[in-house]
Amino acid sequence: MTLPALHVNWTSPYRHGLGRHGDLAARAYRLPPEEIVTTVHSALAWRRHHGPIGLLTDSLGASYAKEQGIDALYDDVDAALDDLDAVDLDPLVYSTGAKIHAAALRRAPFAIIDTDLYLRRPLALPEGVGFVFAHWEDLDPVIYPDVADVPNHAGADLARWTFDTPAANMAISVFRDDAHRAAYAEAGMAYAVGNAGPYDGDVHVRAVFAEQRLAPAVARTLGTELRPATERFWLGGREAWDGPDHTDLWHHTWHLKAQLRTFAELRPVYLRYLVEDLLWRFPEAEPLLLDVPALAEHAALIRLTAADLRAHGPTTLGTAR
Repeated sequence: MTLPALHVNWTSPYRHGLGRHGDLAARAYRLPPEEIVTTVHSALAWRRHHGPIGLLTDSLGASYAKEQGIDALYDDVDAALDDLDAVDLDPLVYSTGAKIHAAALRRAPFAIIDTDLYLRRPLALPEGVGFVFAHWEDLDPVIYPDVADVPNHAGADLARWTFDTPAANMAISVFRDDAHRAAYAEAGMAYAVGNAGPYDGDVHVRAVFAEQRLAPAVARTLGTELRPATERFWLGGREAWDGPDHTDLWHHTWHLKAQLRTFAELRPVYLRYLVEDLLWRFPEAEPLLLDVPALAEHAALIRLTAADLRAHGPTTLGTAR
């Protein structure tokens, strides 16, 4: 099924993080190598399986994409997220808040897909389903407290929505019902804007509520059909998965990022895995990777991986081949 998609890259969390620590000029904006490789894979895979993909970003993000040559992956690069600089949306509380704003800028049908997730085969998009998302998550009370206990300094009217589902992970968000898309974008921004006051709970509570609780709650209120892309269920309180494996459908780096920060020695191994997975499916991406300045120090790894694939196929992908 042809369906346009967006990558969303909001650099405001980076810019405000440096500013609040008093070292705004400490280092230039950059993405880690594994994030660049997954971005390339994500864009190429979406185009192969579903069609057009654009980049929604801000001026810094657009400049970085052009500098690295990854702007060539997209049908268009839109710096409309500059507009969020005038909105009271705290980027350090809502680091993914620009995805809510993105839902306000486009009409359905379209998808938002995270840059750290790439498809290995097409999504199943049944007719009549209004909102397709990555997977359900259980309501671990640390991350997803009761609605009455969620900080709401802006006074958003949460009583109007039907909170009777688990949380919907939105690393993939397919909006096919325009009424749901518009109502969710309005509800998410109404909750998040001006809602960054003191809170003693988990740092992620407000951000995930604004997306992963509100999107399905709005759908339930409007009668919009919900469908997870995979039946695999994330048990946040146990840090474990339940249900059928989704390895053949996509790869998502989210759960590995904290581990890579802790165990830096594993990063080269994981980068090899990501490069191999990309070049096994898209061998034509090798020149693009070699031309990305931020990947220059990994050029030998990229060339070696490509040569190994030509010689004997994948060595690290296992069942994901």
